[in-house]
Amino acid sequence: MNLPALYEPQGRPPQLLARDTGTYREEDGEDAISVRFLFAMLMRRREVVVLTLALCVMLALIFTSAQSRIYSASADVVMITGDTQIAPEDEGEAREGPTRAEDVETQIQLIRSRDMAGQVLEATGLEEDASFRADVLEPRSMLDNLLGTVGLSDRQDASQEIDAASLRERAVTYLIKRIHVIRVGNSFNLRIEFSDVDAARTAQIVNTYARLYTLDDLQERARGSAEAAETLREKVAELSETANAAFAKVQAYRVANGLISSSATGLTEQEISTYNQQVASARAEAARDAAALQSARSQMAAGGAGNVGSAASSPVVASLRAQRAQLVTRERDLSQRYFDENPELVTVRRQISDLDTQIAAEVNRSLQALSTQARASAQRLSSLLASRNGTRAQLGADNTALVELAGLEKEADAAQSLYRSYLEQLNKVVAGSGTERPAARLISAANVPGLPVSPNLALNLALGAVAGIFAGALLAIVSEISYRGFTTMEDVEKRLSVPGLGAIPAFATVQPHSGSPLDTVRDFPDGAFSEALRNVIVSVRYLTGGSGRVIALASSVPGEGKSTLSACLGRSLAAAGEKVVVVDCDVIRMQLSRMFAFDNGQPGLMEALAAEDSPIPCYEEPESEMRIVPITRAFAKGERLTERGRFARMVARLREDYDVVLLDCPPILPIAETRDIIACADATLLVVGWRKTTDRVVRAAMRLLPARARKNLGVVLNKVDMEKQVRFGGDDAASFYTQYAGYYR
Repeated sequence: MNLPALYEPQGRPPQLLARDTGTYREEDGEDAISVRFLFAMLMRRREVVVLTLALCVMLALIFTSAQSRIYSASADVVMITGDTQIAPEDEGEAREGPTRAEDVETQIQLIRSRDMAGQVLEATGLEEDASFRADVLEPRSMLDNLLGTVGLSDRQDASQEIDAASLRERAVTYLIKRIHVIRVGNSFNLRIEFSDVDAARTAQIVNTYARLYTLDDLQERARGSAEAAETLREKVAELSETANAAFAKVQAYRVANGLISSSATGLTEQEISTYNQQVASARAEAARDAAALQSARSQMAAGGAGNVGSAASSPVVASLRAQRAQLVTRERDLSQRYFDENPELVTVRRQISDLDTQIAAEVNRSLQALSTQARASAQRLSSLLASRNGTRAQLGADNTALVELAGLEKEADAAQSLYRSYLEQLNKVVAGSGTERPAARLISAANVPGLPVSPNLALNLALGAVAGIFAGALLAIVSEISYRGFTTMEDVEKRLSVPGLGAIPAFATVQPHSGSPLDTVRDFPDGAFSEALRNVIVSVRYLTGGSGRVIALASSVPGEGKSTLSACLGRSLAAAGEKVVVVDCDVIRMQLSRMFAFDNGQPGLMEALAAEDSPIPCYEEPESEMRIVPITRAFAKGERLTERGRFARMVARLREDYDVVLLDCPPILPIAETRDIIACADATLLVVGWRKTTDRVVRAAMRLLPARARKNLGVVLNKVDMEKQVRFGGDDAASFYTQYAGYYR
């Protein structure tokens, strides 16, 4: 065949894919799965990814709308750790705020107590709020939330179905579940948080909690002070009466028992002591007097009055004895000078004798005095002993009375001490009443929240988007892996083990293009669409080694676009100077003949089969030099082209007259005659719809082909969306379209 240099085969092209045990494999060593490969799969299934993403985002939006909108508000209170009383108190009794972690935890539990929740209910009046009662008795369902989102909520108050006590208990539980109190760091700052479905109600409850907590201790202590003062007044009055009665009883007992003062027993004891001293002195004096009397008597008996010692002497005796001593001295002096008869001596001796008589008389009187004194001393001693014994008896009686008096005094003292203690406590309570200061202070009140904290729309949508992307990617990868259609020449050669001869783009996806594929070939012979057609022609020539003059175009099933491709290939070949004829072999659909609108009365394929010697009726296309053998009239039912070898003879005659004969065959699977038609061709182009026909369908069609036809069989991907193909990736020329799209005119 005389072909332009452009189409002359120069030997087989370099093989990127080599046959190996009946399958094609890659020889570049690239991993089967790579980032580019995964990205290509995602791009092929981007609709799945986008739809899954949109579905997940929509579900996230619906889920968010179905959730209750929870608003959160918080207020900060600080616990005062110093003295909370203005009035002074006893040391060790000063009231201070919490200073330990356990004390802070106690304050937290106080705020979260049921009693505090009840006070909040009373202070806010929430029990009279219909919406609050409805939320307490019947939490909002997803349907309620969805209806509320679109403004159709019709929640009714169900409080009439429950008694007030049960409603209050459930309301208290409702508040406790939603109140949270946390300690800010290690400070004494407490943050009170409350979460609810109503923003205004949330702020109201939080502020009420904070206000009640800051005033609760103050009110409690003021109330306690008032109650304590009243109780103490009553107790003080009672103790005053008791103390007075005890004191009166003590005094009455004193009077009754002669215990005028508490020193009565002391005086008696002092009196006894004095008696003891006097008795001792009297006993000594009586003993002395008795001894002096006895001594004087003994002396008197032994030697007369002259031997009586000083115990019985008196001043008179002493004077007489002094006179006698002088007379004795004179008498001794006279007796030495005179004789006994000397008158003066006699006179002196008589005087001495008189003095002795006087002395004796005086000694006798002294003895009588000593006797009297001894008796007086003995009597005085007896009197003192009797008085002392009487005083001792009185002391015993007084001691017995004092025991009873001591008991009465102890009772009186105890009553008095208790009275003073209560009186002092009453004075303290009265002094401190009204001076109490709160143990906590509000430092930051809650504001009405503008946006809910839950559900987090942005987060849910983001999670939905992430889940959608992952789910979409997973679905895309799974669907792409399980997808058995063809996207690239690599898919064709791997799955079918036949050469891929080229990809024909969908004309509207390339630039430039016209209103139809045929017009695009005519108007833009140097465009991308026309070049893709020429690429297929060149590939066929390389496939057949330049001997392929009769080319059959077939498809596995209808709708692959083979008739349009046949016409476009014919017009492209004709534009290149080829003498080309296209034969419409599909007697059922006659798609090619209808494309060019041939009249039924004209000679056509039926006449060409019958004409053994006459010229075959061929019609030149108005837009080019391509010739067409159309089907101008319907074949009889059951009649086939290849009967009695007439189709083969017609093809042989066309082979002699034309450079290229294109056979537009019917689909292989539904029409058995297609195999006979293909048997008449040098090469077969199996047209496969891009990302439409699965490999199972194509394999089924290939198994029906004769062995000779499979030898020179190649696959053409038709209607390739070049914009998508670029995103899908691959190793064929169409995958790099964006890099050379601007090259065409």
